[in-house]
Amino acid sequence: MDESGQTRTDLGLFLDLATTDPALPGYRRLFLALRQAILSRRLQSHSRLPSTRQLARLLEISRNTVKSAYELLQAEGYLYSRRGSGCYVAELPVLNVESAPVVAPDVQACNSEELGHAAGVARPGGRLLQCALPALDHFPHRQWQRALQKAAGRAAMVAPDPQGDGQLRAEIARWLRLQRGMNVEADQVLITSGSQQGLFLVARQLLSAGDRVLLETPGFQGTEKIMRMVAARVAHFHQQELQQSDRLPAAKLLLVTPSRNFPLGHSLSADRRLALLNWAQEQDAWVVEDDYDSEFSVGTAQSALFALDRQQRVIYAGTFSRTLFPGLRLGYLVLPKGLAKSLVAIRQIMDGGLSSLPQRALAAFMANGDYSRHLRRMKRLYCQRRAQLEELLKRSSLAVLPIMDAGGGMHLCLRLPASCDDRELARRLNARGVGARPLRALSAEAPAGLILGFAADEPAAMEEGVRRLETVLGPALGQG
Repeated sequence: MDESGQTRTDLGLFLDLATTDPALPGYRRLFLALRQAILSRRLQSHSRLPSTRQLARLLEISRNTVKSAYELLQAEGYLYSRRGSGCYVAELPVLNVESAPVVAPDVQACNSEELGHAAGVARPGGRLLQCALPALDHFPHRQWQRALQKAAGRAAMVAPDPQGDGQLRAEIARWLRLQRGMNVEADQVLITSGSQQGLFLVARQLLSAGDRVLLETPGFQGTEKIMRMVAARVAHFHQQELQQSDRLPAAKLLLVTPSRNFPLGHSLSADRRLALLNWAQEQDAWVVEDDYDSEFSVGTAQSALFALDRQQRVIYAGTFSRTLFPGLRLGYLVLPKGLAKSLVAIRQIMDGGLSSLPQRALAAFMANGDYSRHLRRMKRLYCQRRAQLEELLKRSSLAVLPIMDAGGGMHLCLRLPASCDDRELARRLNARGVGARPLRALSAEAPAGLILGFAADEPAAMEEGVRRLETVLGPALGQG
């Protein structure tokens, strides 16, 4: 790119920066401007970007702001670097946007007997190395109690809004705009009793008996149970199949964890995300984005797939069970415009809405900054606890077993020899108070392995958990 062309491009980015949400951090605003320039092809594939110093000087912003934006673009696959040469635009598929947005279907007639209720997955307490359990010993009880007291007024005593408390929906929308790059409004948010209920509402409304559903493998077992409950035909896919949209079969709905796969922690790059959105448009399909523990990923959280959607085909599912505590039983869906009313209609038949008090308390907890402060502390703590567990494993007789996940999060995956029966080993560990989960239970094609949580365990408990692991796994590894 010549100097004059570079100047024109930079000026265009400056104009884009002026139109982004001023409430966003500076690096996020620059990231969005650059991403839009890449997606719109104003920045061509393999073109070189200005250095961080040049762009910072031109835009009159901090160089650290530019560096953070570049790093996030590289992490999401929009840029690549060449040693000693700088950053370049990645080659990405063109995102199709010609057709009109999909129209939500009419509300289906149903009754409460037909709806039933999606059963949650039991999470027995008191086990060491328990997966998906947050650090309850570090929960800010005093701040939560203040939020409960603030919420416990007359307004919390009236019948709840079936879509969810308005203030809570507004706080969730604000949080997602700032943290996940999602341009959503409060009326697109539906409060649920957790991600499982949200997925059931989606399946009940959008699927008919015999419709094909594509589920990521390995993935959460409870999702498949929900889809089979509505008589959908379930098929599976691997993340690498999203590289080209023509590798996916036709389906009515696809569920994916693009920011952090459960349990391996992998994320989808920009080219795979765009290919997936093109597939959804071509197939007239829905995509459900399950945002599993992305808050605790390594580095800055990636933008949501929802943020790239221009065809109103992506539904975003989140939960507070892992970021706060499981007993809260609050989650949410972010829906394409026009779909919320139909799901609220089903919700009115199902349970009429959730209790107002915890919703209003959570809204206050988010509004005063306690939620964001808590997440920052937990991300640091989980990073420390992961390092502690890795060090304990390294110093144990299990050091020969490789860790096979992508890092961060609330658990790690320990690979076992192919000859090991991970289901049987997990059963024995569970009987000894260790909450390990077998990897092959999530996918028959997965290697033998164990999923071990670390978020909820203090160092002494972690040490005891590793000792019990050695006792059970030692004979399977020929160590005694």
